[in-house]
Amino acid sequence: MKRQLTAAVFFAVFAGQAGAYFDAGARFTYGPDSYSGVNVFGEGGNDDYYLRPSLNTYKSEGTDRYSTYSLGAGLDRPLWRGSAEISLTPETGGYKNSAVYADLAFNLIGEPGEDADLEDISLGVFAGLTSHEDSYSLSTGTVSSRSGRRTSVSTLTSSFKLGQTDYGLTASVRAYGVRLSGRLTKTDYDKDVTAEDRQLPINVGNIGVSGFQDKAVSARLRFSLLPLSPEAGYSKTYYLLDQADSEAMNVGLSQKIGSATLSAGWEGFSPGGGVVKSDYYSCGLTFSF
Repeated sequence: MKRQLTAAVFFAVFAGQAGAYFDAGARFTYGPDSYSGVNVFGEGGNDDYYLRPSLNTYKSEGTDRYSTYSLGAGLDRPLWRGSAEISLTPETGGYKNSAVYADLAFNLIGEPGEDADLEDISLGVFAGLTSHEDSYSLSTGTVSSRSGRRTSVSTLTSSFKLGQTDYGLTASVRAYGVRLSGRLTKTDYDKDVTAEDRQLPINVGNIGVSGFQDKAVSARLRFSLLPLSPEAGYSKTYYLLDQADSEAMNVGLSQKIGSATLSAGWEGFSPGGGVVKSDYYSCGLTFSF
């Protein structure tokens, strides 16, 4: 009941405003090891600003379900646009995090003329802070069995805490209904990351097992005026501790049908280092009011 009331209030705030809109949707993703993820969001605003709460939750075979709650907001002006977001992942399996993110982009050509071929060129900056905490820190001792053999064991002592800072640049151009965008990310940590941290068996918010990111680059191409609005993307991530680089490629299609938009996509993730590639499939549905 509380969630329904919150949604009703959120909708009412925007429904009575001139030029206001409200979108709501969900996206389901399926992958290897029985991976399943769901993203649910609502977004309301007008031509000048928006507010977007969302929930992202996922689970795979042998792991607990992790959920992240986010609240984002943005402003859109003729010569610039900016957004900010806060997110929280409650403790699950000993792990939790909290994060803040903000970006700012500048429109280099202002408002395009009617029927202009070149519609938008923008450059931007962004930064994000994430605080990780995981109760995996270990201390090693020895115990003696009844047979007299001495065995090494590990026990939990205190939580492992890590501060992560991501920052970088974005660029985007839209012409003839086609948008090309790119992103460069650099990551710093508030402590030195050692090989021992990487080898510990517990995942630190998907960075301990997959690797501690050093930098990443990505590009995306979208054809919004074609019948099925296809899009494609590529990203490459570089890691600390001499870990092999990873790559991801994705393609997707979306189609607007009345007030609804249907979407479907595929992503292939290659961890590098000879590890087998993983394929993820997704489908989504969004309604506009």
